[in-house]
Amino acid sequence: MGHVSSPVYYDYLQHAYLSYMFDLLDLPRDQKLPHIMVKTSCEYVQPAFFGQAIDVKSRITKFGTKSFEMEHLMLRHDDPNAIVAKGISTHVMFDYESNRTTVVPEEFKKQVLDYQAN
Repeated sequence: MGHVSSPVYYDYLQHAYLSYMFDLLDLPRDQKLPHIMVKTSCEYVQPAFFGQAIDVKSRITKFGTKSFEMEHLMLRHDDPNAIVAKGISTHVMFDYESNRTTVVPEEFKKQVLDYQAN
């Protein structure tokens, strides 16, 4: 059985980000999110293998003026203490009508804090 290659971890990260945001904002899945992912990185801790179930735990760790940063822990489903990889992603608030970045709304910050407290 082969190991999971590096691009797959970025798919996990993207899926976790989208799931987190659509749940947080309670939006239909076909609606655009009010921000875009502008940077990602991934640190591989131990190999995952094809067929292994991986869970991803995501949270927002930092707010900037127009951006926020998320941390993603990729864990083996059969051993939630076994970290497979750690990802970081940076997202910028974006207004698609004006095609410009915008300030992170205070209401969004409050939603995040409430969501992560549960």
